[in-house]
Order: sequence, then structure tokens, then C-alpha cells
Amino acid sequence: MKQIFSVLSVTCVAFFTLFLSTTNVSCKKGDDGAKGDTGTANVMFSGWQDVLFNPVKNTAGDTIAFTAEVAASKINKAILDSGTVKVYLNVGSPTTPSVFALPITDYYALAGVENINLYFSIGKINLYATGDASSFTDAGVKYWQYRYVIIPGGVRVPNGRSALNWNDYNAVKQFYNIPD
Repeated sequence: MKQIFSVLSVTCVAFFTLFLSTTNVSCKKGDDGAKGDTGTANVMFSGWQDVLFNPVKNTAGDTIAFTAEVAASKINKAILDSGTVKVYLNVGSPTTPSVFALPITDYYALAGVENINLYFSIGKINLYATGDASSFTDAGVKYWQYRYVIIPGGVRVPNGRSALNWNDYNAVKQFYNIPD
């Protein structure tokens, strides 16, 4: 009986060895794939959107400023504590963009809007301007549209946050692969 068990054991080992060698089954680690392009993982951004500013009047009824609020549900306490939020204004059209980073201070070329300031709170971006900085349509073309980019703390930036020119919308768009 011991002989039959030994012969059966040797036969099984030989069979499995032959089976494994012909079916390319192995236990070695596979090759790593190619390094992919930098993506937009964890980076959040809005599309270009219209924003309507409302006049702020003093007690005499004079307009002294304009305010607007942009809903941004992804701005939470963690983003406010350790992330980065940038807001951009395209004063041009979608086909001929002219994009500025906010805030804008004393920039005379913006049709009488000398300042656009902003502050963030949970779930929103608050804008304050010295002139009406509302989006508008002229001959079927949109102008003065706004977009925000939210970069959570811990998301990679080149050589630290200061190495990326946050005021250069095209550099930010290229680095984070943000589509138009």
C-alpha cells in the first residue's frame, strides 16, 4: 500500500509540474506599467460660468459696490485650512480668451472695474467689485465668465506651491490638465 501511495504522489507532482510549465502559470511579480501623464486626481474645477453681481447701495441710494456669490460645494473646512482655491476671470470670449487671476486690483483695462476681491467660506466664493463685473452676452458670445480651481492640501505641485505661477491660468491649466 505504501508503494502505491508513493507512486501516486510522484505521479501527481510530475503531472502538476508539467501542467504549470505548459500553462504559463507562475508566481513571479509582473512588470510595472508605463508611467501615465499627470492627471487631475483630487483637483476640482468648475466650468466657465456666468456670475451676476448685485449692486450695494448706501443709505442715499448710491451704488457703492457690487457683490456676487458663487456656489462651490467642494470648498470645505479641510480645503480652507490646507488647500488652495484660485478663481479666474475670462474677460474675453471662449474662442479668444483673456484670463486674469483674482483678486484684481487697480487694473484699468477692465472696463471701469478697478478692483475685484474675493473671500472663501464653506461652500461658496464671495466676490466684491468696484464696478459691475457681471457676465454678459454680446452678439451671442459670452464674456466675463468665471472659473474656480480647488487643489486639496497634499496634492503634488512642482517643487512646492510657490513654484507654480498661480496667476498664470495657462500654467495652472497645463500642470493640472484642466480642459477648456
